[in-house]
Amino acid sequence: MTALLRVERLSKSYGTLEVLREVSVELRRGETLCVIGPSGSGKSTLLRCLNLLESPDSGDVWLGGTKLTDPRADLDAARARIGMVFQHFNLFPHMTVERNISIALTTVKGMNREQAHGIALRKLEEVGLADFAGQRPTRLSGGQQQRVAIARSLAMEPEVMLFDEATSALDPELVKDVLAVMKDLAAGGMTMAVVTHEMGFAREAADRVAFMCDGVLAEIGTPNHMFDQPGHPRLRQFLSQVL
Repeated sequence: MTALLRVERLSKSYGTLEVLREVSVELRRGETLCVIGPSGSGKSTLLRCLNLLESPDSGDVWLGGTKLTDPRADLDAARARIGMVFQHFNLFPHMTVERNISIALTTVKGMNREQAHGIALRKLEEVGLADFAGQRPTRLSGGQQQRVAIARSLAMEPEVMLFDEATSALDPELVKDVLAVMKDLAAGGMTMAVVTHEMGFAREAADRVAFMCDGVLAEIGTPNHMFDQPGHPRLRQFLSQVL
């Protein structure tokens, strides 16, 4: 598989706090990469650097043949190729579920309202929420709102999907439906980078798992290797605490 997203020696600090230290990793086309590790290890910062929501202090990020860290790069065009789902859903409470999805299609992509409406309904159907198109987000559970947020990202037809702890703000009983949507995306060949505390999801859905600690990518490998034969002592310690 060819690399779709490539990170080379990425470093990021906030004042004297070094959050990322020369991290290099590739996200291959069609691959699901799960990023695990203790809180404060730099996982979310790494994800936010992939579409330049955070600007790295040094190092480079490539999306296909586009060097995103080049000052001349068209970041808006690049970000349109990368979908991102956050912990919190960031839906517009005064708009219907359908309009939350279709508004970017009409304002960013310039589609007419009818075409955007059709795409929104198809994406809602994909995440199991077609019956909720006319509802306001506040009438939905947290898990349903997160699935709307996923549908909103998918509607833009991204090449890559980034998930930053997409289930961490949800009640435990609502997590499984969101993870099921993400597993379906992985099985369908969507290129995904997923920061997660859900070890079961990482084991089942990931092609590779990356372990971060203290701002460093300490180990990376297949789920079987990472969970059954972890090499790094810090990874062994982490797994003994979470499994």
